[in-house]
Amino acid sequence: MKHSVFLESSIMQKGLPATAGSKMLEDFIAPVDAAVVEKLVGAGVEIVERVDIGEFGLSGLFEDGDVSFCEELTDAVSRFAKSDADAFLCNDFTGIISRAAVSEGLYYIHPTYGTVSRYGLISSVCSMDQIGVVCKEPEAGFDVLKIISGYDSRDGIMVSDRADGKKAEEPSPCFEVDVNQVSNDYSGIYRQVMQILCAGEFSNNINRYDGIKFGYRARGYKDLNELYARSRTEAFGEDVKLAAVVGAMVLYGDNYERYYNKAMCIRRLIKESPKFDMYDVIVGKCPFLSRLCGLPSLSVPGGHVYIADAGREDILKAVSKAVIGGNVSVGNDELSGKIKALKGGAL
Repeated sequence: MKHSVFLESSIMQKGLPATAGSKMLEDFIAPVDAAVVEKLVGAGVEIVERVDIGEFGLSGLFEDGDVSFCEELTDAVSRFAKSDADAFLCNDFTGIISRAAVSEGLYYIHPTYGTVSRYGLISSVCSMDQIGVVCKEPEAGFDVLKIISGYDSRDGIMVSDRADGKKAEEPSPCFEVDVNQVSNDYSGIYRQVMQILCAGEFSNNINRYDGIKFGYRARGYKDLNELYARSRTEAFGEDVKLAAVVGAMVLYGDNYERYYNKAMCIRRLIKESPKFDMYDVIVGKCPFLSRLCGLPSLSVPGGHVYIADAGREDILKAVSKAVIGGNVSVGNDELSGKIKALKGGAL
């Protein structure tokens, strides 16, 4: 089956504008094809439209989960939902795109960190940047994910052979649900840890946008400092300015240990908290866990997020069949489920 896709404007296509939704890059023409574009074209997938989803994907970082404030994002997701395209590729490091998708009755597949090459993606938060797939049907979404996945030496976080050794036969779509409260001491501070780490990394990443080497340049400046200040003031939106200021604050002097390094330590504890030796899938309504831990997840209409162990997109594919078939019901608790494969499972 031939697929067609939308692309977020932070994913480069050679010769086309790659703005990442920012005035700072309004005149930037991509010099290369992103790795995912190379793979899509090689597989005969048609790229039908490029869309903006908010400046550098930062929309939602300092919000409470309501997606209606970002018209660019909601318009893009709505246009995709009404189109004939099968998938929409985007970098959803804040989880806001997955929330917008499920509100439109769509699915979002967030792959394991390092599964999809970020070569040709305009970076925002390097430790969480990962191209994922919004889709109308999970089967088509996983097909597209398979096309764009795979080792790429141009992305330094990827490894040529997965070291986890957990790939096995595809699990059965037959599941039973044993509902248990999953103990997690850190769920109440996911958002704060995300905000500190994202702001810190993003603040460093945008140092390149100075109005000199490339990007928007203000006119009528008197000296170098005024060039920097006016270019960034005129070209960046409120979300970017807020993230830049917060990032500079948490990285400055003693604040580095007090905020940023402490958030890094808590992130390590969060990564160690999922007990995938006990659970096949953790079910919740918060997308932050998978982003902080680099784990694969599936967001479904209704708001539930199914999170599997690293490299186990195969389990999520089986879960999607069970969800669509009506065989999974986990209630509405924040972290409420244990899903166990009955037969043909890989655990």
